[in-house]
Amino acid sequence: MMNLNTKFACVIFLHLILSILCAIQAKTYKGAEFRTRDTFLHGRFEVRMKSAAGSGLLSSFFTYHDTPNVPAQWNEIDIEILGQYSDRVQYNIITQGQTNHVVDKTVRFNPHQAFHIYSIEWAPDYVAWNVDGFEIYREVGSHVQQLIYQPKNMMNIWPPDFPNWVGPLDPSILPVFAFYDWVKYYEYTPGTGDNFTLLWEDNFDNWNQTRWEKGTHTWFGNNSDFITQNAVFQDGYLVLCLTDSINIGYNGDPIVDIDVDAPYVVWARTYSDHVIMFFSEEVDPVTAEDVNNYQLLLQIINNATLMNDNRTVRLEVSNLDPTQAYTLIASGINDLIQPPNTMGTQVMLTTKPLLFPIQIDVGGIGNSNYLSDQIWKDNLEYGYTGGDIFILPDTSQINNTNEEEIFRSELRDLNFYQVRLEDGHYDVTLMFAETQYNSPASRIFDVYAEGQLIFNDVNIYVEAGLKMNWVVEKTFLSLEVSDGILNLYFEGIVGDPVVSGIQIGMNPTSIESENLPEIIQPFNWKVYPNPFNPGTNIEYYLSKSEFVEIDLYDVQGKFVKRLIKEKQSPGNHRIQFSANHLSSGVYFFSIKIGDRIHEMKKAVYLK
Repeated sequence: MMNLNTKFACVIFLHLILSILCAIQAKTYKGAEFRTRDTFLHGRFEVRMKSAAGSGLLSSFFTYHDTPNVPAQWNEIDIEILGQYSDRVQYNIITQGQTNHVVDKTVRFNPHQAFHIYSIEWAPDYVAWNVDGFEIYREVGSHVQQLIYQPKNMMNIWPPDFPNWVGPLDPSILPVFAFYDWVKYYEYTPGTGDNFTLLWEDNFDNWNQTRWEKGTHTWFGNNSDFITQNAVFQDGYLVLCLTDSINIGYNGDPIVDIDVDAPYVVWARTYSDHVIMFFSEEVDPVTAEDVNNYQLLLQIINNATLMNDNRTVRLEVSNLDPTQAYTLIASGINDLIQPPNTMGTQVMLTTKPLLFPIQIDVGGIGNSNYLSDQIWKDNLEYGYTGGDIFILPDTSQINNTNEEEIFRSELRDLNFYQVRLEDGHYDVTLMFAETQYNSPASRIFDVYAEGQLIFNDVNIYVEAGLKMNWVVEKTFLSLEVSDGILNLYFEGIVGDPVVSGIQIGMNPTSIESENLPEIIQPFNWKVYPNPFNPGTNIEYYLSKSEFVEIDLYDVQGKFVKRLIKEKQSPGNHRIQFSANHLSSGVYFFSIKIGDRIHEMKKAVYLK
């Protein structure tokens, strides 16, 4: 019998023979692949690219665990654009055993005609694919948990030997090219910004050989060899070429980078007196603010305003019913290029918003006035990311509440919770009960909202007076939402975070009083932490030397204290304020720069 060493030698010999045969039997076509030298675990991988058109080929941007131990360790996340389709992008997650999870998504543009921004957003509990800054599709299935190996970031062009998938290749169309303008990598940083932080970007002005390498391999099912000559840097772009074996490299025309796609409405949402619309790209203010370009059936549109992002339009409409979906018709909107691309007629139904007070049975099926829970997706109004649902027996007694059913279901080890809200200020209550541990050292966690720490070192068992199954509710007042989505992030310190319910109420930010100064100009400044106990900070930036006056008023508009009144130099400034001598409650800070009074900041002092 053959011993293990002999078997191993035979395997090595067979691999060597196969490599020699592959070298001798070079393939008819030559493709290209570009790949990072480093590997990554989680993050956002972003590219601006224009794919190659033609049956029988594909252009890609993906992550791949580059290991010889496949398929046992296969981990891959794909964006694959098939050349035979003019309106489709294919997404895929491939897990151990080379198991595919493919989905095709129709897009409202031809990916071969112009550059678009594509990204893969990979977190421990989900993978989301975005196009031009908005989410197209999200996977949250159990197979996402199998993405445990560190992949490289790659892109390639090749002709698969699967005509039933990509169509037959016509050699007469060669050479064809996929163009890549830039690539960015964002590190996964939960709780910071949008949970991803830009680590590096490459504009492809040249080949950064410390970051990237060119592929020189092939595989069964790939009708081309990858060669270094077919990954070309040209005029600030990376060009991946698919050619025959003779006319290799890039011999095409000058690279055309022109927007040929008209804008379109990604979504529209109805509120009590207005409609918010989000466009696929920045739009022209003149056409975007022309009310004649919109129709809301059976309603009169009084005004249209383009918001600061140049992609969101607010339509003022009287007497809307927020419980109803309305038919919205939009047309004639231009983008910003010259000459502009003009949007044709688009008809859609508006999405109904959540009604206040918003009450969510986290991890539960909902009852009474509480909404049932759901996994977050970009087309939904609310939902969670990560975590495991735990249901307590009906016989479990929950104390310190008259809503026991809400606390018999909970979400453990969640990462994020997101709720769509109109920009404004809200009172947010989180509902907890320690149903798992009877130790003060078993579960401690922090809660962030909109990027700021709102609850530090939450210890439910301790706050309940060392009692299990005892309800604890924590409220944060006047939380500001400025991007249309309330983002909550839960970070475990010891053990896993847990939540049973969420309540959200509207919080008016203005007070009626003749004592308050008149606000005449906006100004970028902030007060944090908020709520505070007992100290908080006021931060602002001066572009030149100015006299600065900061005053404090109580909730009735009565003057309380002048913090500073002095001339200050240009630059960043921070004023520290302690409220030890004040009663707890709501206060307002005002700031005056020179002779200009700016908007006030509401702050809550909690003892």
